Amino acid sequence: MQFKSRKFDDAPVVLDIKNLTVGLVDNPQAAPVLDHVSLQIRKGETACLVGESGSGKSVTSLAVMGLLPKGALAATGGRIELDGGNLLEFSPTRMREMRARRISMIFQEPMTALNPVMRVGDQIGEVLDTHARMPAKERRARVLDIMGQVHLPDVERIYRSYPHQLSGGQRQRIMIAMALVLEPQLLIADEPTTALDVTTQQQILSLIAELQEKHGTAVLFITHDMGVVAEIADTVHVMKQGEIVEQAPVEQLLRRPRQEYTRQLLTAVPSLVPRPSRLAAESGPVLEVKRLDKTYSTPGIFVRREPTHAASDVSFEIARGRTLGIVGESGSGKSTVARCIMRLVDPTDGEIRVDGTDIATLSRRRLLPHRKHIQIVFQDPFRSLNPRWTIGRSLIEGPLNMGEDRAKAMARAAELLALVGLPDDAVSRYPHQFSGGQRQRVAIARAIAMEPDVLVADEAVSALDVSVQAQVLDLLDELQHKLGIAILFITHDLRVAAQICDEVVVMQRGRIVEHDTAANVLANPQHAYTRTLIEAAPGRNWDFANFRELGSA
Repeated sequence: MQFKSRKFDDAPVVLDIKNLTVGLVDNPQAAPVLDHVSLQIRKGETACLVGESGSGKSVTSLAVMGLLPKGALAATGGRIELDGGNLLEFSPTRMREMRARRISMIFQEPMTALNPVMRVGDQIGEVLDTHARMPAKERRARVLDIMGQVHLPDVERIYRSYPHQLSGGQRQRIMIAMALVLEPQLLIADEPTTALDVTTQQQILSLIAELQEKHGTAVLFITHDMGVVAEIADTVHVMKQGEIVEQAPVEQLLRRPRQEYTRQLLTAVPSLVPRPSRLAAESGPVLEVKRLDKTYSTPGIFVRREPTHAASDVSFEIARGRTLGIVGESGSGKSTVARCIMRLVDPTDGEIRVDGTDIATLSRRRLLPHRKHIQIVFQDPFRSLNPRWTIGRSLIEGPLNMGEDRAKAMARAAELLALVGLPDDAVSRYPHQFSGGQRQRVAIARAIAMEPDVLVADEAVSALDVSVQAQVLDLLDELQHKLGIAILFITHDLRVAAQICDEVVVMQRGRIVEHDTAANVLANPQHAYTRTLIEAAPGRNWDFANFRELGSA
């Protein structure tokens, strides 16, 4: 594997964080959120800041940007030196001047960072209007130029588009254009590729590297994905509980990690090598999907628009105790199939048989008693759990709707929490009092409260850091072994699919292009699109568990 081997000893230091300490404003005696954090980034260098959720990565970036939440967190010591000054001593007015001109940031979720009612071209132009005071004609030309630099197609059309009219990758390119339009010295990228599929992720990583090479920008890249680290990093800084516990050039850290915590992060990275194959199912299928089709028609007033085939002629089946994965890029039809199976949207044609009953055409009233047989776990548990309800109330909602006694449902809720590895007192707590991984365990418990035959996991681990992701995958495998449920696992990450799936379906543009055992799909892909997905997986040539290149001695 070709690591970056660039030397930056003679390059000027752009960002120098010295013994930065950040604490809680309302509880100064508590342990600091950041404890004497120190790191340097030189011109043209990419420094990756890695660690689990809650380790302090994003707090570090917010401190550099001067965006620590007022009244909650405050810097209590240290220095953040950039452009000859200590950012911690700058006034709010001067920090506003620094942002975009000297420091810029790409956030994780562009859909929440972009204004939904403002055209994207105007949003990039707003940066220039605020910080550079360009004439309108010159400003528009500069916006179109930077949009071309980030390889957006048909820039005139996209200039006039709203965020919801763009794909996830295009929205992230708009965020990169906004961040780089004034050519800052430092670019902070906070998990900018976490929610993207592997091919779009590869494009974004290549784009950042290309623009960095062109402008000599220093990049602080925050991520929990060690595969991404292997692809882009010059140096790596490992954070744990607010402290930097290890820092080294990327090749040294991946080959010879010194800290046990670093080794744990590396060994938690899922491999493209599939798990050992299990025996074929002894029973018949519990879920059968036959010739499923979902077509969206958008009526036009003056021009007839072609229908969109979100899913076409999709067929597969899953037996009890087996896991089938559906993989593909964003827009390939994965989630459309999942939503049709759940009857969250109505299929246009085809059959969806659960325990022999075709639920595809059932009315809402006739469908209700069948809903308990198939349950779903969504990508973001914080959005799928009611923030005003206790965990106990969320767990008993489904059983109560099916007529179960409240006392019995509450007793079952306590059993479910134990089953997913959460403490008894979780029943009286609220979603915001849990970590992301714990909330996903709650979402899984809520789904299996209905004792389903089929569990649909729609990108259920894509937003979790690698160690928590591994725990949730182990939990799903354990629950499947105990309960005998069939799992339909939707993911864009073939590495994750390799760890949990018995069979893999590859979808492209609404159609299945390959379907085989996980071992065959990953070891001997037959379709060019499948090979593209495998080649795009970050760190695909590195054995993180053994700190060596795949295929080497």
